[in-house]
Amino acid sequence: MELLTVLLLTYNHEQTIGRAIESILAQKTRFPYVVHVLEDCSTDQTPAICRQYKEKYPEQIELFLNPQNLGVMENFKQGLMRVRTPYFAFLEGDDYWCGEDKLQKQVDLLERHPDCSICGHNVLCRDMIHQKEWYIVDKAKYEIKERYTIHDKIPIHPSSRVYRNIIDFSTLPNFMVLDSHLLLLYLTQGDLCYLDEVLSVYHITETGFWSGRTKKQKALSALELRYKANQYFQFKYDYRYYVHSKMLKLLKMLLGVRLGWFCFYHLEKQRIAIKYLFK
Repeated sequence: MELLTVLLLTYNHEQTIGRAIESILAQKTRFPYVVHVLEDCSTDQTPAICRQYKEKYPEQIELFLNPQNLGVMENFKQGLMRVRTPYFAFLEGDDYWCGEDKLQKQVDLLERHPDCSICGHNVLCRDMIHQKEWYIVDKAKYEIKERYTIHDKIPIHPSSRVYRNIIDFSTLPNFMVLDSHLLLLYLTQGDLCYLDEVLSVYHITETGFWSGRTKKQKALSALELRYKANQYFQFKYDYRYYVHSKMLKLLKMLLGVRLGWFCFYHLEKQRIAIKYLFK
């Protein structure tokens, strides 16, 4: 019986999907795991490449070929609802894992800490558009601890996470499987245990869910999605300042700095405007 399921989401990743699959199959674990490849009706050679891997590793890979494109959130949600193992991990077809013992280390950590709902680690980020790279968890900016709660602030990239399978995903609206919302949801169920190692590589390209959008589109989408999450949690976890900062950022991009500040000032309370003036 498998202990963990790896959900591999892919769409038009013909240049990178092989590397992603190989990085999953290279995992050295003391437990069996299964790979669910969620192929979202790609228009390139990605489906053919996935079929080749399925034929080569029929016992370890399950291939789900969507007859029509579902989009990232619906594809991921359907994948989540298929998970039957105690743990699951996630990877996109243009990223890869760089540590062969990643899964074993994270499962070991979760087994030692049953009150933790999720485990994460540091990630190398490569911006393929501007040819830059950096670590997502910058030790100069964030306090490194073994555990984090819902009140802590630390960026935990989806490729770094191993989750306990403790949520009924069939009841969730699609926007709640977005990476930041899913992380928050899990932090309402337990703490996050952190492994201070770089075990995956994340690529920023022009074809990702966020990467292909303009700054204005990103700000507007982030504002809308975060507000929906706030509604879902019945405003228990206060996103007010986050929403206000996104609103200000959007107004400044649309109207310019001075007019954006003017509109923001008259839309919101003075104390909120002053708070962000000095950020």
